[in-house]
Amino acid sequence: DVAGLLVPLYVATQNAASLLALALAVACKWALMGRRAPGDYDWDTSSYCQRWHLYLSLTALIRSAYFGRGLLEYLQGSAYLVWYFRALGARIGADVCLYPTGADPMMTEPELVEIGSWAAVDRASLVAHINSVGRFSLNMVTVGARATLRSDSRLLSGATMLPESTLLEHTLILGGDVVDERSTWQGWPG
Repeated sequence: DVAGLLVPLYVATQNAASLLALALAVACKWALMGRRAPGDYDWDTSSYCQRWHLYLSLTALIRSAYFGRGLLEYLQGSAYLVWYFRALGARIGADVCLYPTGADPMMTEPELVEIGSWAAVDRASLVAHINSVGRFSLNMVTVGARATLRSDSRLLSGATMLPESTLLEHTLILGGDVVDERSTWQGWPG
């Protein structure tokens, strides 16, 4: 039975290729970007933005594989996605659920994101950069323990969620804002 032999071979090959693609993405990140640090990276004086775009080009495979779905979409909500972002430098506590229903985009600068234990990030945006008039700024984004970001909420560069806080659907937290402990916010901006 040829199909009985080819199907396991196909599955094993696809799994190996996927793991290799993810490993190459992590290796490219560390080779090209190193560990990112908060600060300003102007387009005309820093190579940061060019290196970032090169990294995005080299890792397009993991974002567009499998008919445009991307490899990471198959890891949504699992410990494997947490492990991947930890390999990219994110500080993520225990039992965190990341993107069970997807995200666009997923973390863009993982090493500038800190997520406490037992937090849940649904289809939310954690973006650690601001790009305005040629100035590209990186700042920390912090999600406290047991905090929850619901669908389509956004935590912008430099914002902080304290433990046990919640952002409801379609909530925007601006850079520098702090979501109080055990509070629930909603709004655009929150």
